Amino acid sequence: MYPWQHFAIQPDFSDKIALRTTQGDVLTWIELTTKINQTVAFLQKKGVNAESAVAFVGKNSEKILFLYLATIQLGAKVLGINPAFPQEKIAKLCEFYQIDFCFYDKDLLKLQEIDVFTQKADFFRPATMTLTSGSTGLPKAVVHNVQAHLDNAKGVCNLMKFDCNQSWLLSLPLYHVSGQGIVWRWLYCGAQLHFPEDDFYASLLKTTHVSLVPTQLQRLLDYLQENPSISFSTRHILLGGTHIPTELTQNMVKYGIETYSGYGMTEMASTVFAKKSDGKQGVGQPLLGREYCLVNDEIWLKGAGLAMGYWKDRQIVPLTNNQGWIQTKDKGIWQEGELVIIGRLDNMFISGGENIQPEEIEQVMLKNAMVKQVFVLPKADHEFGYRPVAIVALNEPFNQSAVEKLTEFLQDKLARFKQPIAYYELPVDLSAGAIKISRKVLADWLAKQINEQ
Repeated sequence: MYPWQHFAIQPDFSDKIALRTTQGDVLTWIELTTKINQTVAFLQKKGVNAESAVAFVGKNSEKILFLYLATIQLGAKVLGINPAFPQEKIAKLCEFYQIDFCFYDKDLLKLQEIDVFTQKADFFRPATMTLTSGSTGLPKAVVHNVQAHLDNAKGVCNLMKFDCNQSWLLSLPLYHVSGQGIVWRWLYCGAQLHFPEDDFYASLLKTTHVSLVPTQLQRLLDYLQENPSISFSTRHILLGGTHIPTELTQNMVKYGIETYSGYGMTEMASTVFAKKSDGKQGVGQPLLGREYCLVNDEIWLKGAGLAMGYWKDRQIVPLTNNQGWIQTKDKGIWQEGELVIIGRLDNMFISGGENIQPEEIEQVMLKNAMVKQVFVLPKADHEFGYRPVAIVALNEPFNQSAVEKLTEFLQDKLARFKQPIAYYELPVDLSAGAIKISRKVLADWLAKQINEQ
C-alpha cells in the first residue's frame, strides 16, 4: 500500500495530524486518505485509469495535492504544469506529451463521500512526470516511480534529522521537483505537511523544516530582525537553486537555525548532494544511495532517485549513457573532501581564446552586498568572439553610480577578460515567482536590448 494508506491504518499514526491547510485546519492520516480516495472516485468517474496520463495546472493547494496522490494511487501518471504558462503553451505541452486529462484547481470541486478502500500499490510503475527547465524548445518530461521518490527522500531525512515528529512547509511548487521532494519526505516519515498561510513567513516559522531559495532566506532573516520577540519552531532549512552567500547562512546560526546547502536535479528526484552549511563553497558528499563520478570535470550520477527515463510518444526513453550514468552537463571538482559545482558545460564560452565560466564571475559578484541576483551571459564581439555582460538585480537603485561601484569592486578580484563590459538591470517580469530563471530566456531578452541600442 502507498504511504498515506499505510499510516491511515497504523494505530500510532491514524489519528495523528498529517496535513495543515492554508486555512490552518488539520487533517489526520485517516482524513487525508479519505480525501485522496474521494479524488480517486472523481478521477475514475472522469474515465481515468491505470494507463492514463493526467496533468494538473495550478499553484499549490490541498486539492492539487489530493489529485497528485490520487492519480498515483490509481496507477496513472501525473504531470504538473506551471499555471503561469500561457494557455497556448499548456495546450502544446498536453498535446506533445499525449496527456489524456488535464485538470485545474476549479475542476476539483465535486468530491463524493465514499468509504475508505485499499488497492494494490505498485512502487515501480511510472508515477510522476516532471518538466525540466529545458534550455531550448519544450522542456523534457522526466518519469519517476514511487520507489525513486522515497529513496531520494530517505537521504535528505537522514541528513536533516527529519522524522514523524517534525513538520515541513510546502514552500515550493508541486509542479517542480523541489516541491515533490518535500511531499515525499513527508510521506516517507509520516510527518506533518503544512501549506503556507496568508503570512508566508509566519506560517514558515510554525514548521520545523523548510526548503528555500537564497532570496527567501534573506527575507526570512529580515522578518526575524523586524519581529525580535517572535517564537518559532524552525530548526532546519534546506537551500538550493543558486549560489548561497556564506554570510547569509551564518546569520541564521544565532537564531538556532541550521541551514543546509544542496545540489540536485530533476532527473534524480531532487537533492543528490547536501551538507550543513559552512564557510566552504562545496555542496558536501553524496546522500544515501547516490553515486557520482567526475569525467573530464563533468558530474555523472546514478543510484537513489534516478528516473526511469524521459516520456516521449507514450514511451519511456532512456536518459542514461551506456554505462548507466546520467551525464549532467554540470561541471564540478572534488575539493577539500567535497564536491564543488563550477558551472554548466553548456554555459561556458570563449573570449579571446580564454574559457569563461559565467558561474565563476557570478559567485564573485554575489560577494558584493549590493548584488541580490546576477547572471553573466556572452555578447558577440568582432575582436574577441564573445565578451561577458552582467544582468543584475541590486539591493539598491540600478544606476550609473551602482555600475561604477561594481566595476571597481571587481578590479582586483577577476582577470580583466572576465570582467563584464556592460551591465543590465534584471527585468522584474522575468524573475518574479521563478525558482529558476532560464538563461535562454535571458539571452533572448539581452539580444533584444542589444538590437535596440
